[in-house]
Amino acid sequence: MRLADKVAIVTGGGTGIGAAVATMFAREGARVTITGRRKETLDQIADEIASAGGHALAVPGSVTDEADVQRTVQATLGTFGRIDVLVNNAGSLMHAGPLHETSDEIWAGVLDVFLTSVFRFSRAVIPVMLRQGGGSIVNIGSALGLKASPAFPVHPYAVAKAGVAMLTKTIAMHYAKSGIRCNCVAPAVTETPLTAPRLRDGAARKAMEAQYPLGRLGRPVDIAEAVLYFASDEASWTTGTVLPVDGGILA
Repeated sequence: MRLADKVAIVTGGGTGIGAAVATMFAREGARVTITGRRKETLDQIADEIASAGGHALAVPGSVTDEADVQRTVQATLGTFGRIDVLVNNAGSLMHAGPLHETSDEIWAGVLDVFLTSVFRFSRAVIPVMLRQGGGSIVNIGSALGLKASPAFPVHPYAVAKAGVAMLTKTIAMHYAKSGIRCNCVAPAVTETPLTAPRLRDGAARKAMEAQYPLGRLGRPVDIAEAVLYFASDEASWTTGTVLPVDGGILA
């Protein structure tokens, strides 16, 4: 098992990419804490992991609330005794629209969920990893944080994900000597509850799929496989990397 004896926290672990990551981690031997705003979805994933013989702890909370972040970290330490991997995955609805019609409230809210949350959780787990002598942080970025798209006027989201890519590099640079690795997976459009509203129209979906050299949109498991690599010891000489998992669209 690629994550035997490791303990991981996955934010946004109740649905989509986060649920796929948590399930895959548990199958590979990790004990997993999943956190998110909806208790029922977290409990469902935790029950599925337990039914398959794995170990999961569901801790409801918001990545925008420092008290919830600390409660998740302390619950993980209290239950499993350590934290080896953090996956910063949580997200919410993206705002799409012209920049000049974007309010301060929308701008700040999107950055809080998609960028500041990565800072909050990383800040909370790094002291634990320093005491342990190392760990792995894997951030979920986006292809939209690497290249602007005329089809997606998601200004605050794109800026937040670009920030995630650079935060990945600064963490990697400054904590490498302490054995803490930090990498980023940057998906293109992936079929999750977050993107479902854009994919309901069959014609729009086909037009979107046609843009990808590999001919389809991403699936949560596609992203989870890349996250698993970065979390595992197979990536022990890899840090500061931003890996597009994008069906070839950035090419």
